[in-house]
Amino acid sequence: MNAWIWVRLALVLLSFAQGLLIHQLVAPPGGVSLPLLAGIVAFGVFGMIFVVGLQRFNPRSSPEWRQPSWSISPFLLGEPLQFFHLGGFCMIAVGLGEAVRMLALGESLTLSVLFAPAFGIGVLLGVHVCTVLFRGKTASPNNRWRAP
Repeated sequence: MNAWIWVRLALVLLSFAQGLLIHQLVAPPGGVSLPLLAGIVAFGVFGMIFVVGLQRFNPRSSPEWRQPSWSISPFLLGEPLQFFHLGGFCMIAVGLGEAVRMLALGESLTLSVLFAPAFGIGVLLGVHVCTVLFRGKTASPNNRWRAP
C-alpha cells in the first residue's frame, strides 16, 4: 500500500481521536438546526469553489491537477484539491468521534454533533464540484500522472 494512504489514514484517525477526547468541539450559541446544517454544507461547497478558483489562476499552481486520491500527498502546494479532500474526511471523522464519545458517556445525540461532518461533507462536495468546474485544469481519472 502507498505510504500516503497510511499518512492520510493516520490523520483521519487522529481527527477521530480529537472528537473522542474534546468535549463540545463546536457549539454555536443559538444551537444547531437543520437549516444551519444545510447552510454549513453550502458554505463548504461555495468556499471550495472560491478558494480553489483563486488557485486556478495562481501561477505557482501545477499546470494540471490530479483527481483527489488517497494515494497522493495532500501537502502538494500546487494541487489544492488533495489537501481539501483530506480535510473533508478529517472533519467527518471529528464529528464521528464526538458522536461516539457522547454515546459512550450516555449523552443524547443532538444536531450539534453533525456540525463538523456537515462542513466536511460540504468540502468533499465542493472538491467534486471543482473537478467539474475546473475540468480544463483537472486531469481525467483515466489520465492520472505519477506523483513527483
